Amino acid sequence: MFSRLLGVPVGIAAMLVLRLSARKAGVAVMYHSVDHRQGDPRRELVPPHDAGLFEEQVRFLARHYRVVPAADLQDAVRARRRGHRFPVAITFDDDLACHESISLPILRRCGVTAAFFLSGASLDRPFSFHFERLQRAYDAGVPELPALVTGVAQTVGPSSVHDLALVMVEMRPEELDQAAERLLGATGPDPESAGIRRGAVRALSDAGMTVGFHTFRHDALTGLTDAQLAEAMELGRAELAEAAGAPVDVIAYPGGRCDGRVADAARAAGFRVGYSTERAPVTPASDPLLLGRIGPSLHTVGALALEAAFTLVKRGSGRPSPVPERAPS
Repeated sequence: MFSRLLGVPVGIAAMLVLRLSARKAGVAVMYHSVDHRQGDPRRELVPPHDAGLFEEQVRFLARHYRVVPAADLQDAVRARRRGHRFPVAITFDDDLACHESISLPILRRCGVTAAFFLSGASLDRPFSFHFERLQRAYDAGVPELPALVTGVAQTVGPSSVHDLALVMVEMRPEELDQAAERLLGATGPDPESAGIRRGAVRALSDAGMTVGFHTFRHDALTGLTDAQLAEAMELGRAELAEAAGAPVDVIAYPGGRCDGRVADAARAAGFRVGYSTERAPVTPASDPLLLGRIGPSLHTVGALALEAAFTLVKRGSGRPSPVPERAPS
């Protein structure tokens, strides 16, 4: 109730006070699905933002912050001066058709840019990831879902869709593939609308949006071996870059699962910026391969206003690291 009634004025007031300082900080905002309905986080793994609310939140950010490309957020932070607006980057994760059909028109109406972190697994055919197949099975009321996920008959164990998703995150890649196939067998083929096709990826790029990488398999990267991690940084990347018609040198780690080893692997693969899901500001001292992001409220603009302002005064994310050289344009 507070955020709905007072969140916007309090958030703006706090941000304006901060603008009087010389603080160098910025905020990255993370979205996933945008739909013509409000999602339910109690029963959905990736609940969508209502399109109307999403547009209100984007307009708020465009009005009170300086929206910059995700790849340039840390540079904008370094360049900020006393009295200037704080920079913010808008980002999206996952391969979703709504990026092009719903989110892009709103971004264009608002005159802002955003980064879309994609895997490229559905460029040429419908494809759903394991967590999307789990959601379909859960929504369909598939019986004995825990046993279907684990492959082991169970009388007790995790039963909520969120608990089952956590079980899958901890699986080894081969176990995860098997669970995904069992779920596919229980729910039928991936729907025609699953994923995002080449034409939509190019439409995002042609509209001035950044196409980044979310890894081809969407594995939890911290659980991979060094060899698997190195492969994850490259598998499908060239194909995604070809579809976008632009280099893919910005990454968001699936599920926010990252650490120094993951960041070093991304750096070695030539990525110059990497985003986690740590709710922290971006500062000059942040490791550019371990930048934080906040997830906006599904309910109000006020909650976003408050979190964005208060995030600016937190400590920065990631470990200090030398600034990487920018790739030639």
